[in-house]
Amino acid sequence: MSGYIVRRLIGVVVVVFILSFVAFMLVNAFPGSTAERLLSQSPQGATITSDLIEQYNKELGLDKPTLERYGEWLLNALQGDLGRSFVSSEPVLNDIKVRIPRSIELVIIASALALLIAIPVGVISAVRQNSMADYSGRLFTILGLAIPNFFLAIVVVSFVAGWLDISLATIDSPYIWEDVGQNLLSMLAPASVLSVSLMATLMRMQRSQVLEIIHEDYVRTARAKGLNERSIVIRHVLRNSFIPVLTIFGNQFAFLISGAVIVEYIFRVNGVGALLVSSIRLADFNEVVGITVVIGLGVVFINLLVDLSYAAIDPRIRYS
Repeated sequence: MSGYIVRRLIGVVVVVFILSFVAFMLVNAFPGSTAERLLSQSPQGATITSDLIEQYNKELGLDKPTLERYGEWLLNALQGDLGRSFVSSEPVLNDIKVRIPRSIELVIIASALALLIAIPVGVISAVRQNSMADYSGRLFTILGLAIPNFFLAIVVVSFVAGWLDISLATIDSPYIWEDVGQNLLSMLAPASVLSVSLMATLMRMQRSQVLEIIHEDYVRTARAKGLNERSIVIRHVLRNSFIPVLTIFGNQFAFLISGAVIVEYIFRVNGVGALLVSSIRLADFNEVVGITVVIGLGVVFINLLVDLSYAAIDPRIRYS
Protein backbone atom coordinates (compact mmCIF):
# COMPACT_ATOMS: atom_id res chain seq x y z
CA MET A 1 0.00 0.00 0.00
CA SER A 2 2.77 2.46 0.94
CA GLY A 3 4.59 1.81 -2.34
CA TYR A 4 1.39 2.47 -4.29
CA ILE A 5 0.82 5.74 -2.43
CA VAL A 6 4.40 6.89 -3.11
CA ARG A 7 4.01 6.16 -6.83
CA ARG A 8 0.73 8.04 -6.94
CA LEU A 9 2.24 11.02 -5.11
CA ILE A 10 5.05 11.14 -7.65
CA GLY A 11 2.39 11.13 -10.34
CA VAL A 12 0.66 14.03 -8.55
CA VAL A 13 3.87 16.08 -8.70
CA VAL A 14 4.26 15.40 -12.42
CA VAL A 15 0.62 16.25 -13.18
CA VAL A 16 0.74 19.50 -11.19
CA PHE A 17 4.00 20.53 -12.89
CA ILE A 18 2.51 19.95 -16.35
CA LEU A 19 -0.69 21.72 -15.30
CA SER A 20 1.21 24.78 -14.05
CA PHE A 21 3.30 24.97 -17.23
CA VAL A 22 0.29 24.69 -19.56
CA ALA A 23 -1.73 27.21 -17.50
CA PHE A 24 1.17 29.69 -17.43
CA MET A 25 1.71 29.46 -21.17
CA LEU A 26 -1.99 29.77 -21.96
CA VAL A 27 -2.58 32.87 -19.85
CA ASN A 28 0.49 34.47 -21.38
CA ALA A 29 -1.01 33.81 -24.79
CA PHE A 30 -4.05 35.98 -23.97
CA PRO A 31 -4.62 38.65 -26.62
CA GLY A 32 -4.05 42.22 -25.51
CA SER A 33 -1.77 43.76 -22.92
CA THR A 34 -2.16 43.07 -19.20
CA ALA A 35 -0.75 46.51 -18.45
CA GLU A 36 -3.38 48.16 -20.66
CA ARG A 37 -6.19 46.24 -18.94
CA LEU A 38 -4.94 47.23 -15.50
CA LEU A 39 -4.38 50.87 -16.48
CA SER A 40 -7.88 51.08 -17.96
CA GLN A 41 -9.25 50.28 -14.49
CA SER A 42 -7.27 53.10 -12.89
CA PRO A 43 -7.77 56.90 -12.93
CA GLN A 44 -4.90 57.04 -15.44
CA GLY A 45 -6.93 55.05 -17.97
CA ALA A 46 -7.73 58.11 -20.08
CA THR A 47 -4.06 58.96 -20.63
CA ILE A 48 -2.50 55.58 -21.35
CA THR A 49 0.79 56.01 -23.18
CA SER A 50 3.39 53.59 -24.50
CA ASP A 51 5.86 54.83 -21.87
CA LEU A 52 3.35 54.17 -19.09
CA ILE A 53 2.66 50.67 -20.44
CA GLU A 54 6.39 49.96 -20.63
CA GLN A 55 6.83 51.16 -17.05
CA TYR A 56 3.97 48.94 -15.85
CA ASN A 57 5.38 45.92 -17.69
CA LYS A 58 8.76 46.50 -16.03
CA GLU A 59 7.22 46.86 -12.56
CA LEU A 60 5.19 43.67 -13.01
CA GLY A 61 8.10 41.76 -14.54
CA LEU A 62 6.21 41.28 -17.80
CA ASP A 63 9.13 42.60 -19.85
CA LYS A 64 11.02 39.31 -19.38
CA PRO A 65 10.72 36.26 -21.69
CA THR A 66 7.84 33.92 -20.83
CA LEU A 67 10.01 30.89 -20.03
CA GLU A 68 12.22 32.95 -17.74
CA ARG A 69 9.16 34.23 -15.88
CA TYR A 70 7.80 30.70 -15.57
CA GLY A 71 11.11 29.49 -14.14
CA GLU A 72 11.02 32.26 -11.53
CA TRP A 73 7.39 31.51 -10.72
CA LEU A 74 8.09 27.78 -10.34
CA LEU A 75 11.08 28.37 -8.07
CA ASN A 76 8.98 30.63 -5.83
CA ALA A 77 6.01 28.22 -5.93
CA LEU A 78 8.21 25.38 -4.62
CA GLN A 79 8.89 27.63 -1.61
CA GLY A 80 5.17 28.25 -1.06
CA ASP A 81 5.00 31.62 -2.83
CA LEU A 82 2.51 31.79 -5.73
CA GLY A 83 3.37 35.42 -6.43
CA ARG A 84 1.31 38.57 -6.01
CA SER A 85 -1.88 39.56 -7.77
CA PHE A 86 -1.37 42.23 -10.43
CA VAL A 87 -4.73 43.76 -9.46
CA SER A 88 -4.74 43.80 -5.65
CA SER A 89 -0.96 43.48 -5.06
CA GLU A 90 -1.86 40.92 -2.36
CA PRO A 91 -0.15 37.50 -2.22
CA VAL A 92 -2.10 35.04 -4.38
CA LEU A 93 -2.03 32.48 -1.59
CA ASN A 94 -3.76 34.92 0.77
CA ASP A 95 -6.50 35.62 -1.79
CA ILE A 96 -7.05 31.87 -2.19
CA LYS A 97 -7.11 31.27 1.59
CA VAL A 98 -9.81 33.92 2.01
CA ARG A 99 -12.04 32.56 -0.75
CA ILE A 100 -11.45 28.82 -0.77
CA PRO A 101 -13.63 27.95 2.28
CA ARG A 102 -16.77 28.98 0.35
CA SER A 103 -15.73 26.99 -2.72
CA ILE A 104 -14.93 23.90 -0.65
CA GLU A 105 -18.26 24.19 1.15
CA LEU A 106 -20.13 24.59 -2.13
CA VAL A 107 -18.50 21.49 -3.64
CA ILE A 108 -19.00 19.42 -0.46
CA ILE A 109 -22.71 20.30 -0.22
CA ALA A 110 -23.21 19.61 -3.94
CA SER A 111 -21.39 16.26 -3.64
CA ALA A 112 -23.40 15.28 -0.56
CA LEU A 113 -26.69 16.17 -2.25
CA ALA A 114 -25.71 14.19 -5.34
CA LEU A 115 -24.72 11.08 -3.37
CA LEU A 116 -27.64 11.19 -0.91
CA ILE A 117 -30.20 11.43 -3.72
CA ALA A 118 -28.55 9.51 -6.56
CA ILE A 119 -27.72 6.30 -4.67
CA PRO A 120 -31.20 5.50 -3.24
CA VAL A 121 -33.03 6.70 -6.36
CA GLY A 122 -30.72 4.65 -8.59
CA VAL A 123 -31.31 1.55 -6.44
CA ILE A 124 -35.09 2.03 -6.37
CA SER A 125 -35.13 2.62 -10.13
CA ALA A 126 -33.29 -0.67 -10.70
CA VAL A 127 -35.21 -2.76 -8.18
CA ARG A 128 -38.53 -1.48 -9.56
CA GLN A 129 -37.50 -1.65 -13.19
CA ASN A 130 -40.04 -0.31 -15.72
CA SER A 131 -42.20 1.19 -12.95
CA MET A 132 -43.24 4.84 -12.71
CA ALA A 133 -40.36 5.43 -10.27
CA ASP A 134 -37.93 3.98 -12.82
CA TYR A 135 -39.28 6.10 -15.68
CA SER A 136 -39.16 9.24 -13.52
CA GLY A 137 -35.57 8.56 -12.48
CA ARG A 138 -34.47 7.91 -16.06
CA LEU A 139 -36.18 11.09 -17.25
CA PHE A 140 -34.33 13.08 -14.58
CA THR A 141 -30.97 11.59 -15.62
CA ILE A 142 -31.57 12.54 -19.26
CA LEU A 143 -32.52 16.11 -18.35
CA GLY A 144 -29.70 16.40 -15.80
CA LEU A 145 -27.10 15.35 -18.33
CA ALA A 146 -28.55 17.46 -21.13
CA ILE A 147 -28.97 20.80 -19.34
CA PRO A 148 -25.69 22.73 -18.76
CA ASN A 149 -25.04 24.04 -15.25
CA PHE A 150 -24.74 27.65 -16.38
CA PHE A 151 -28.11 27.54 -18.16
CA LEU A 152 -29.83 25.93 -15.18
CA ALA A 153 -28.26 28.51 -12.85
CA ILE A 154 -29.53 31.40 -14.98
CA VAL A 155 -33.03 29.85 -15.13
CA VAL A 156 -33.14 29.36 -11.35
CA VAL A 157 -31.92 32.91 -10.61
CA SER A 158 -34.35 34.41 -13.13
CA PHE A 159 -37.33 32.31 -11.99
CA VAL A 160 -36.84 33.03 -8.28
CA ALA A 161 -36.29 36.74 -8.98
CA GLY A 162 -39.32 36.99 -11.29
CA TRP A 163 -41.84 34.89 -9.38
CA LEU A 164 -40.73 35.15 -5.77
CA ASP A 165 -39.07 38.56 -5.95
CA ILE A 166 -35.93 37.16 -4.29
CA SER A 167 -32.47 37.86 -5.68
CA LEU A 168 -30.43 34.73 -5.02
CA ALA A 169 -27.31 36.51 -6.28
CA THR A 170 -27.48 39.10 -3.50
CA ILE A 171 -28.35 36.91 -0.48
CA ASP A 172 -25.96 37.59 2.38
CA SER A 173 -23.51 34.69 2.63
CA PRO A 174 -21.52 34.71 5.89
CA TYR A 175 -18.95 32.04 6.60
CA ILE A 176 -20.42 28.87 8.08
CA TRP A 177 -18.66 29.44 11.41
CA GLU A 178 -20.26 32.92 11.66
CA ASP A 179 -23.91 32.00 10.95
CA VAL A 180 -24.67 28.36 10.09
CA GLY A 181 -28.32 28.89 9.16
CA GLN A 182 -27.82 31.91 6.91
CA ASN A 183 -24.77 30.31 5.32
CA LEU A 184 -26.60 27.10 4.40
CA LEU A 185 -29.56 29.10 3.13
CA SER A 186 -27.33 31.08 0.77
CA MET A 187 -25.54 27.92 -0.40
CA LEU A 188 -28.62 25.77 -1.00
CA ALA A 189 -29.54 27.11 -4.45
CA PRO A 190 -26.04 27.13 -6.02
CA ALA A 191 -25.19 23.75 -4.49
CA SER A 192 -28.44 22.23 -5.81
CA VAL A 193 -27.77 23.56 -9.31
CA LEU A 194 -24.17 22.33 -9.20
CA SER A 195 -25.21 18.86 -8.02
CA VAL A 196 -27.70 18.14 -10.83
CA SER A 197 -25.24 16.93 -13.46
CA LEU A 198 -23.26 14.79 -10.99
CA MET A 199 -26.50 13.46 -9.50
CA ALA A 200 -27.77 12.37 -12.92
CA THR A 201 -24.47 10.66 -13.76
CA LEU A 202 -24.28 8.77 -10.45
CA MET A 203 -27.96 7.82 -10.61
CA ARG A 204 -27.53 6.34 -14.06
CA MET A 205 -24.42 4.39 -13.05
CA GLN A 206 -26.01 3.15 -9.81
CA ARG A 207 -29.07 1.89 -11.66
CA SER A 208 -27.04 0.03 -14.28
CA GLN A 209 -24.78 -1.56 -11.64
CA VAL A 210 -27.67 -2.75 -9.51
CA LEU A 211 -29.43 -4.20 -12.56
CA GLU A 212 -26.27 -6.11 -13.40
CA ILE A 213 -25.59 -7.37 -9.87
CA ILE A 214 -29.13 -8.53 -8.97
CA HIS A 215 -28.81 -11.22 -11.66
CA GLU A 216 -25.52 -12.60 -10.28
CA ASP A 217 -25.39 -16.16 -8.90
CA TYR A 218 -24.65 -15.12 -5.31
CA VAL A 219 -27.77 -12.93 -5.28
CA ARG A 220 -29.86 -15.86 -6.50
CA THR A 221 -28.28 -17.99 -3.76
CA ALA A 222 -29.22 -15.39 -1.14
CA ARG A 223 -32.81 -15.45 -2.38
CA ALA A 224 -32.82 -19.24 -2.29
CA LYS A 225 -31.72 -19.11 1.36
CA GLY A 226 -34.85 -17.13 2.15
CA LEU A 227 -33.36 -13.66 2.69
CA ASN A 228 -35.85 -10.87 2.09
CA GLU A 229 -35.27 -8.48 -0.81
CA ARG A 230 -34.31 -5.51 1.39
CA SER A 231 -31.53 -7.49 3.11
CA ILE A 232 -30.24 -8.75 -0.22
CA VAL A 233 -30.08 -5.24 -1.67
CA ILE A 234 -28.43 -3.69 1.40
CA ARG A 235 -25.99 -6.48 2.29
CA HIS A 236 -25.02 -7.83 -1.12
CA VAL A 237 -26.03 -5.54 -3.98
CA LEU A 238 -25.20 -2.08 -2.63
CA ARG A 239 -21.64 -2.78 -1.51
CA ASN A 240 -20.66 -4.45 -4.75
CA SER A 241 -22.20 -1.66 -6.82
CA PHE A 242 -20.28 1.14 -5.06
CA ILE A 243 -16.86 0.76 -6.73
CA PRO A 244 -17.91 1.78 -10.27
CA VAL A 245 -20.03 4.57 -8.78
CA LEU A 246 -17.06 5.87 -6.77
CA THR A 247 -14.89 5.69 -9.89
CA ILE A 248 -17.37 7.84 -11.78
CA PHE A 249 -17.57 10.22 -8.81
CA GLY A 250 -13.79 10.66 -8.83
CA ASN A 251 -13.71 11.23 -12.57
CA GLN A 252 -16.62 13.68 -12.41
CA PHE A 253 -15.09 15.66 -9.55
CA ALA A 254 -13.01 17.75 -11.95
CA PHE A 255 -16.17 18.63 -13.90
CA LEU A 256 -17.91 19.48 -10.63
CA ILE A 257 -15.19 22.02 -9.79
CA SER A 258 -15.20 23.48 -13.31
CA GLY A 259 -18.98 23.83 -13.06
CA ALA A 260 -18.55 25.52 -9.69
CA VAL A 261 -16.57 28.31 -11.36
CA ILE A 262 -19.56 29.41 -13.45
CA VAL A 263 -22.14 28.72 -10.73
CA GLU A 264 -20.17 30.85 -8.26
CA TYR A 265 -20.03 33.69 -10.76
CA ILE A 266 -23.77 33.58 -11.51
CA PHE A 267 -24.87 33.29 -7.86
CA ARG A 268 -22.20 35.77 -6.72
CA VAL A 269 -20.64 33.27 -4.34
CA ASN A 270 -17.40 34.86 -3.22
CA GLY A 271 -15.22 31.80 -3.86
CA VAL A 272 -12.13 31.00 -5.90
CA GLY A 273 -14.29 30.29 -8.96
CA ALA A 274 -15.59 33.85 -9.11
CA LEU A 275 -12.06 35.11 -8.42
CA LEU A 276 -10.75 32.99 -11.31
CA VAL A 277 -13.29 34.48 -13.74
CA SER A 278 -12.42 38.06 -12.79
CA SER A 279 -8.69 37.27 -12.92
CA ILE A 280 -9.02 35.85 -16.42
CA ARG A 281 -10.84 39.00 -17.58
CA LEU A 282 -7.95 41.15 -16.33
CA ALA A 283 -5.25 38.68 -17.45
CA ASP A 284 -3.94 38.50 -13.88
CA PHE A 285 -1.38 35.79 -14.67
CA ASN A 286 -0.25 34.99 -11.14
CA GLU A 287 -3.81 34.75 -9.82
CA VAL A 288 -5.00 32.53 -12.68
CA VAL A 289 -2.05 30.13 -12.49
CA GLY A 290 -2.14 29.98 -8.70
CA ILE A 291 -5.86 29.16 -8.58
CA THR A 292 -5.48 26.61 -11.39
CA VAL A 293 -2.68 24.80 -9.55
CA VAL A 294 -4.60 24.73 -6.25
CA ILE A 295 -7.72 23.38 -7.98
CA GLY A 296 -5.61 20.81 -9.83
CA LEU A 297 -4.09 19.64 -6.55
CA GLY A 298 -7.57 19.22 -5.10
CA VAL A 299 -8.75 17.15 -8.06
CA VAL A 300 -5.79 14.75 -8.09
CA PHE A 301 -5.92 14.21 -4.32
CA ILE A 302 -9.66 13.47 -4.44
CA ASN A 303 -8.99 10.90 -7.16
CA LEU A 304 -6.25 9.38 -4.98
CA LEU A 305 -8.63 9.14 -2.00
CA VAL A 306 -11.28 7.53 -4.22
CA ASP A 307 -8.76 4.92 -5.39
CA LEU A 308 -7.70 4.14 -1.81
CA SER A 309 -11.32 3.79 -0.71
CA TYR A 310 -11.76 0.78 -3.01
CA ALA A 311 -9.88 -1.46 -0.56
CA ALA A 312 -12.19 -0.40 2.29
CA ILE A 313 -15.29 -1.24 0.25
CA ASP A 314 -14.01 -4.49 -1.27
CA PRO A 315 -11.49 -6.45 0.88
CA ARG A 316 -10.45 -8.43 -2.21
CA ILE A 317 -8.72 -5.33 -3.61
CA ARG A 318 -5.09 -4.96 -2.55
CA TYR A 319 -2.49 -2.41 -3.65
CA SER A 320 1.15 -3.36 -4.05
